[in-house]
Amino acid sequence: MMNDLAYAIQQLPNDKFWLYFVGACIASAASLYFYFRFLWRYRIMQDTPTALIRSASQGYNEFEGVAKLLPGEPIIALLTKLSCVWYRYKVEEKQSHYVRGRSRTSWHLYESGVSDGVFALHGQTGKAIVDPGDAEVVYSVSDTWYGSTPYPSAGPKGFSSRAFAIGRRYRYSEKRIHEGDSLYVLGDFKSFREMELPSENESLAAILTNWKTNPKAFLNRFDENKDDRIDSEEWEKAVLIAKEQITPSLDKKDDAHIDNMIQKPTSSRKPFLISTQDEAVLTSRFQYKSWGSMFLFFVSGAVAVWMFNIRFE
Repeated sequence: MMNDLAYAIQQLPNDKFWLYFVGACIASAASLYFYFRFLWRYRIMQDTPTALIRSASQGYNEFEGVAKLLPGEPIIALLTKLSCVWYRYKVEEKQSHYVRGRSRTSWHLYESGVSDGVFALHGQTGKAIVDPGDAEVVYSVSDTWYGSTPYPSAGPKGFSSRAFAIGRRYRYSEKRIHEGDSLYVLGDFKSFREMELPSENESLAAILTNWKTNPKAFLNRFDENKDDRIDSEEWEKAVLIAKEQITPSLDKKDDAHIDNMIQKPTSSRKPFLISTQDEAVLTSRFQYKSWGSMFLFFVSGAVAVWMFNIRFE
C-alpha cells in the first residue's frame, strides 16, 4: 500500500505535487495554531476564579448566572421569530454547476447575521448587562430546516436531515440562547455608578439596545478614532451619555445604584466567551480540542515530510 502511494507521488505532475505538499504544510501550521488557541483558553479558564457580581473587581473576570431579557424592545430571532436573548442565523441557497460534464449541487451562503442586542446576566449577588458583540458563543438551541423562499414562511418542524431538502432550494440555520438558560461568561467587567433609573421603560439597557439597532448611526456618533468599531473607551462614553439622558439631574447623595456591564476584553489575547455549558464542560472541551489539534499537527507534518522525501530522494 505504501509502495503504491510512494509511486503515485513520484508520478504526480509538478503542479499537483506542490499543491498537495503545500496543502499538507498549511494543515500542519493551522493545527499548531489551533493547538495554542484551545490550550490558551483552557489555561485562562483554569486560572480565572469565578467572581460574584456584587464584589467583582474591575477588569477581566468569569461569571455564572442565568440569562434574562432587559426591559424595552424584545430580541426576536430573525428566522424562527422566537423570543431569545441572542441568536445567529444563516440562509444558504442550493446552486447547480457542472464539473467535468457532470451536474453537481452545493450550498452557497445567501445571507447571515448575528444579534447585537444587550441582555442581562443574573447571578447570585447581582446582575450585569452583557454586550455580546464579538463574543465566542456556545449556544443552547440549534435548528436547521429547508424551504423554497429566501426567508422561511414557517419555523422548523423537527426535521434537519438532508433527505427533507429534496425540491427545497434554501436551507435555514439558526442558533439561539433563550431567557432562563444558565450562562458562563468570561469577559471584561465594568461598573458605572449613577442614580437609580427613573423607570424600566427609560432604562439604560433600552437606550443602548435602541442605539445598536442602527449600527451605522451608532458608529458615526461614538467611533471617535474612525476604525469602524466601538472600543472599550468609546463604549464607556456611550454608556455614560445614555445615563445622562435618563438622569437629567444627578443627586450625589442618592448615588448608590451600580450598573454593571460585561463586554469584550480590551486585550486581544483574552477570549470573550458566552456559553450555556458550564466551566467544567468547557474546559474539557478545549483540552480535548487542543490534544486533537496537536495530533493533526504531527500527522499532517509527517505527511508533508514524507511526500518531500519520496519526491526528491
